[in-house]
Order: sequence, then C-alpha cells, then structure tokens
Amino acid sequence: MCALNALVIDPNEQANGTLCSVLEKVGFNVELLATGYEALTRVDQKQFSLICCNNSLPDLSGSDFCGQLRAMPNYEFCSVLILSEQEDARSLKQGLLAGATDIFPKSDLDDLEAYLHQFMARETRELIGRVLLIEDSRVLQAIVLDMLTDMGLDVDAFTRAEEGWEAFQHGGYDLVITDVLLEGTMSGITLVRKIRRFEEGSVNVPIIATSGFENKSRRVELFHLGVNDFISKPIVREELRQRVMNQVTSYQSLKELKFQQSSLYSLAMLDELTQLFNRHALREFGEKYFSEAYRFNRPLCMAVLDVDCLKQINEQYGHEKGDMVLAELAKWLKRFVRDVDIVARWAGDEFVFLIRECNDEGAQILMERLLERIKQFKPLDIPVTVSIGIAAALPNSHKKHTLNSLFDQADSAMYKAKMAGRNCIAIYQKDDA
Repeated sequence: MCALNALVIDPNEQANGTLCSVLEKVGFNVELLATGYEALTRVDQKQFSLICCNNSLPDLSGSDFCGQLRAMPNYEFCSVLILSEQEDARSLKQGLLAGATDIFPKSDLDDLEAYLHQFMARETRELIGRVLLIEDSRVLQAIVLDMLTDMGLDVDAFTRAEEGWEAFQHGGYDLVITDVLLEGTMSGITLVRKIRRFEEGSVNVPIIATSGFENKSRRVELFHLGVNDFISKPIVREELRQRVMNQVTSYQSLKELKFQQSSLYSLAMLDELTQLFNRHALREFGEKYFSEAYRFNRPLCMAVLDVDCLKQINEQYGHEKGDMVLAELAKWLKRFVRDVDIVARWAGDEFVFLIRECNDEGAQILMERLLERIKQFKPLDIPVTVSIGIAAALPNSHKKHTLNSLFDQADSAMYKAKMAGRNCIAIYQKDDA
C-alpha cells in the first residue's frame, strides 16, 4: 500500500499523539503542527492528501483555516477534517460552509478511524479494466486518457463515434465515456442507442456521457437511452475520477455476482461429470414440456438410453477411464439432439431424452440413426454400445402422463432391449406393464 501524507494541526500534544497513532496505523505519513498559520505555510511547501485540524487553534478557528486553505492552489479537493471537542451545530455548519470535508468529535475516534481506512482504500486503489473513450477534443482526450491510465485502466481512445462503435462490438469494456457532439456523422446519442440495443439480454456496460452544451432535455433523453452518468464540461478531474471509480467497481461487482449466480445454477442444474442437465433440471424443465404437449395436443416422447457393459469397461480400463467415456458420450449426445429437445443424465450410466412433437415411431427412427452413428463413435478408442427404451405421451391417450410415469414406461422398454441382447431399441407396449 502506498503511504499518503497527512498533516495534523492541534496544540494539544496528548491529542496529537493519539491521532498520530491512528493515522500511522492506517498507513499515513504524519506531520504535526500547533497553529493554523504554521500549517498554511507548510502546505504551500508540501502536498498533503489529508489534513486534520482542531476546531479551536491558538490563532485561527477551524472554519477560518479551511476557508484560507481552499483558496490555495492544489487544495481545492484535499480532504480536510475538523476535530471538535464537543458537538456544536453552529460550528458544524460554519466548518462545512468554509469547505471542511467532514467534522468528527474527538470523543469518537472509532468513527474517524473507519473513515480513514475507507479514504486510504479509495486513494490507493488501482483499478483493472478497459475503458472506451470517445472525445473529439485532442487536448481533453489527452487529459482524461492520462487520468484513466494513472488509475490502472487500459484505454482505447477515439475522436469519432463510428470508430468507437466498431471497437465496442469486439467487447471487453468495463466503461464507455463519450462526448455527445462528435466529429463525423454519428453523435454520442446515436452511439449510446446502438450500444444499448447491442447489449440486450446481457449486463449493460456503464456509460458516462459528457457535454459542454447544457441542455436539460438532451440530458434527460440520454438517461432514457440508458447512460449511467452525465458530466458537464469543463470536466473536473477529481469528480470524473470518482465517477469512473464508482461505475467500474459497480459494474465489475455486478459481473462477479452474475458469474456466481451462473456457477450456483450450474451446480444445481448440471451434472458434474457430463455437464448435461441433471435429474433436478429435467424435472424442472420437463414440467413445461408436458404442460405444452397436453395444452396444444402435441405428442411428446421419452427415450431412456443405458450404456451397455459399463461395469466391464470400468473393470478393464479403470473407473477414471469409465468416467471419461461417459463424459465424451455425453458431449456427443448433446450434439445429436435438436436445440428444442432435452438430454439429461438420469443416474449412473443412464441418460434420458425428452423429444418434443414426436411420437414413438418418429422417436424410433431418430434412435435408430443414433445407434448407427454410435458405431463409429469410439471414445478413448473404446467401443461403446447402448440399449434404448422409448415411450410416448400421445395427445389423444386416456392416460395423462407425468415425467415419472413416462420414465417408468421408457425405462421398462429399455430393460426389454437389454433382455433382447443389448445394442437395440424397444418401444413400450401396454402389455409390458
């Protein structure tokens, strides 16, 4: 962590020692002075990031010191904390009006220490991310580019919205900063509209719009289009820095949350070995398939596939190879089915297909094709055969199936295929029950 310079102004040596210990604990380099005029001379010689000032100095009040400090170059945005012996509403108001950042009672150093930790984290944090900057003023672009680079960000800078739009489509940005009026035929407003249409259904990259022309209706329209923030020119460096920090950290936190949600979804819905849907997912999505089938009088078919002789494969090649065979077979099965169908791992060496708008005859043709193609498929050069059972939920049938009842029928047919010598297909018949 990079140490920052802090100045403490207090004639009370005991109070100085206590405050100095807190500041050094947080990570500041600390200087101590007793009077306001001494401090005003010192700050003209050295740059400080933080100044802590007693509200009652021998020569100046805390509010008078703040007023004079704010008039000095390089101290417009310095954090100035006034420390008061007792809480006083009048002194609080005077200090804040004079330019104090905040006022803390000396009796509550815990609150002050919490603020100092937050301040240090904010001032020393380096961001990691990419920014797309579109600004047609070369001078302003250089200033903003320099600031963003100092923050640790990678920046792609352009003067035309057309160039920015081309770059954005290749993705990977954590923030877009664009002027409203730009060179070329595309405005910043059009760029914002294109970006938001392009991102539909995904986490929106934050956009900060800037403009030197104050127009309330345009600003409102930009927020309607989806910008996250707006800054009027001339841009204040410190203000832009903090807005960039807020937008980038919020966006990256949201992406991390979405990733965690996706990971939790995968844990809940995907089989760890095969990355196919698991039984839980099949139950959840299958309910919709059955509901649609009966609502629109459409057939729905289930095929249960069982790998033949997996036990012998495990014994001959080892369980690790057996698991790898199942994983490779699962990838192959996923490519085989249509996007509208489901393939899931039910348990062990058993897989389930749920096939939309398909009767048992259509499912048989599909599974026969699978059997033919699987002959050429040798995962890890190990020959694999499968036995398949088929059952159908037909729209005009007197029996209204559930996932479990249709599975029982297809599973029964699969065992019939096993009994017939394996590597074949069997269709459930009523007399199989």
